[in-house]
Amino acid sequence: MKLRFTFLLSLMCLTACQSTPPVPEPRYIPNIKLTDSVILNILPHRVPCQSTTPMQCLLVKPNDNPDARIFSIAYNDIQGFEPRIGTSYTIKARQEIDQNNGKPTGQWRLEEILNQNIVNH
Repeated sequence: MKLRFTFLLSLMCLTACQSTPPVPEPRYIPNIKLTDSVILNILPHRVPCQSTTPMQCLLVKPNDNPDARIFSIAYNDIQGFEPRIGTSYTIKARQEIDQNNGKPTGQWRLEEILNQNIVNH
């Protein structure tokens, strides 16, 4: 019994003592670049986003390619743009790219609202 107690006490001391304190990972700071401006058609209705938290997404179609697929952008991921449900828009925006990894951040920046049209239900 005494041997078991000594072993457990030794084990607790070894796990509690560290020779050096833990070093935190360096904070990741993205290097943001904006793409060239693109014209996007924002459809008048929102859809639920595929996300861990409930969100609404805008349905978006690139204006320059009639065969392009519709994609979604989270409702508040276009900085400076506050769309209303039931209104379609044509906007000029630039996408943010993280130059460190070359990937889009998911954020966009509005340059201009070119057109808006209230759609009757």
